[in-house]
Amino acid sequence: MAITKERIFEIINILTGKGLLMKLDKFVLAEKMAFLISIPPESNLAKLLSFCLATKTRHNTSGVEILKLTYELMENPSNLPYWVQDIMGIDLDYSANEWKALGEMGIKDPAEFMAKLYQELAELNL
Repeated sequence: MAITKERIFEIINILTGKGLLMKLDKFVLAEKMAFLISIPPESNLAKLLSFCLATKTRHNTSGVEILKLTYELMENPSNLPYWVQDIMGIDLDYSANEWKALGEMGIKDPAEFMAKLYQELAELNL
């Protein structure tokens, strides 16, 4: 059986009903932490994630909406400049921290930046 988004939500609902979601949350958190620890600090991947951490959302922005925006970048990496603008503007405020993180990304060629990022991602030892 293929794992679809609907199947994932069904599994989450089952786990929630059985009290297993907290264990799953802890595992997911540990997995994400291990991923972050594995990233070289000067990599394009680290720079993109630092930019993400510098951004803020409006209180009513859903996680699904943010996931959709980030997935769109993965599907269309050449749209990086437009994506950055969308992410910075999601809270209707372009902060100094966001501008600083954007500058530290050092993007001269978006396609090259994302190609290197994908190479770094493939080389992570997880």
